[in-house]
Amino acid sequence: MVAWVEKKSEISIGIRKLTICHWKRGSSERKIGEIVNVSKSTVHNIISKYKKTKSVKNRPRTGHPRCFTELEERWIVRKVICNPKTSAVKLTLKAQQRFNKSVSPETVRNILRKYNFHGRVARRKPFLSNAHRRARLEFAKSYIKKPPEFWNSVLFVDESKYNVFGSDGKQMVWRKPNSELEMKNLTPSVKHGGGSQMVWGCMSAVGVGNLHFIDGIMDKYMYLDILKQNLKQSAEKMGILPHYKLYQDNDPKHNAHICRLWALYHCPQVIRAPAQSPDLNPIENIWDHLNNRIRKFKISIKNELREKLMSEWDKIEGNVCANIVKSMRKRLNEVIKCKGGPTHY
Repeated sequence: MVAWVEKKSEISIGIRKLTICHWKRGSSERKIGEIVNVSKSTVHNIISKYKKTKSVKNRPRTGHPRCFTELEERWIVRKVICNPKTSAVKLTLKAQQRFNKSVSPETVRNILRKYNFHGRVARRKPFLSNAHRRARLEFAKSYIKKPPEFWNSVLFVDESKYNVFGSDGKQMVWRKPNSELEMKNLTPSVKHGGGSQMVWGCMSAVGVGNLHFIDGIMDKYMYLDILKQNLKQSAEKMGILPHYKLYQDNDPKHNAHICRLWALYHCPQVIRAPAQSPDLNPIENIWDHLNNRIRKFKISIKNELREKLMSEWDKIEGNVCANIVKSMRKRLNEVIKCKGGPTHY
């Protein structure tokens, strides 16, 4: 571990002149140090430098002179605070127009780093309105007191999409450490963009259930068919039948009348997570886990993507699912702590 020592202040010109004055009078370095209240080695260095340069003043320093004053630097920082997504190039042009100074974008980047701002990829989080925040907070408070055993029989379901050639582009932002979840530093995302393959899946603390490929646009009728084909079969496979709990979000298809009516007669209990809350559904972590597994392969066609999705899905270990489900209480606690806002999950 490196120990950082605070830099001492520079010896003043007055102390240096007084040191040389006593040295010319014949005083010893130790005696001079006691008089001017500095160490013997400092006195020696001052005298040695005087012998070489015949002056106690500092020689002209090398390097480029400072481009911006502190006031101008703070103006640059304020621009980033107001809009973290502005690029260093655009910020450089604005600074040149305002202060009539020609500098490079790297100079602006160095100034921002000096004030502890660093370029980072903006995290993609769902847009949360005030209504979303209230619903998330209410949900978290209503389930935070549930014992850990409550979540062991929950069947988490959701859909996801996988691209053949990877994900979309990334958005850079300037931010300080530990500020990645502030709204202005996030990239709002939607549930599903354009993708190569849509899938439906389910999981519990025991492990993963069925994985169902979705072809075409899924509506409430297709969703109902998926539940009929996979839900009971998956619960039986996991050994949580007949007392399992269906956990799904408030997607309009999930909340359709025919789907609600079917769930009422065929599911012992239904838990509806609030809208825009993927962080409250552990299966989102399984989707990421699955994505990391399939990206180890070079996939160039859709059929190959489907094959790898199915094979890697079946290889997901039960302990991975169990550890993710154990985090439910922490997720709910963080939602309460953030007053319904975005979390690290």
